[in-house]
Amino acid sequence: MSARPYRVLLIEDQELVREGLRLILESDDSIVVVGEATTGEAGLELHERLAAMHGVDLVVTDLGLPGLVGADVVRQIKARQPATRVLVLSALGAATDVREVIEAGADGYLLKHSSAEELRGAVRIIAQGGGGVLSPPIARALMALQRPRPSEHNPSTPVLSERELEILTMLGEGATSKEIAQRLNLSIKTISNHRGRIIAKFGTTNTTAAILQAYQQGLIAPPDIQ
Repeated sequence: MSARPYRVLLIEDQELVREGLRLILESDDSIVVVGEATTGEAGLELHERLAAMHGVDLVVTDLGLPGLVGADVVRQIKARQPATRVLVLSALGAATDVREVIEAGADGYLLKHSSAEELRGAVRIIAQGGGGVLSPPIARALMALQRPRPSEHNPSTPVLSERELEILTMLGEGATSKEIAQRLNLSIKTISNHRGRIIAKFGTTNTTAAILQAYQQGLIAPPDIQ
């Protein structure tokens, strides 16, 4: 029996963009759009209803929404349903905006000029429990924002074990816990425990925020600029 498709809620105020996103996502048999909303408030209300009925695996939301803005939408979704994953899709790419959204709990951030396959791939990665999905220009901007010079000592950089750094690097490449477990011949529970310790050492709320800090502190680099 095949696995059920990932259930996605779209929050986007522009009708043509929203329809295009639905068509792109549903061209992948592993993804189904279970709801659409045009404002942050409507998206939160619909998310509550869908979560109570049959669940939502992932929310794809714009950042510049009417009324409640994207960062607040992310924050409230995570507060109400922590298991729901959130991918922000926006035309806005300023590093400070992205950092605010990631710190609010977003699991990924793509620019709207990303390709259809990048979007579908990001949804699959995040829905499976992966993190650190960022458009390459955003990853570069975030690294430049706070990355220390090689000669500088950054006291805020956490001390990671060799295994934790190995797992963090794989997470930064978009690997899920299941994929990492298979590659390292470890149990998924062991990988999840390592992820928890990594998040605790960075003092963040999720994996993506920890990966973001690791980029900025020069511990790892996004795959395309290794």
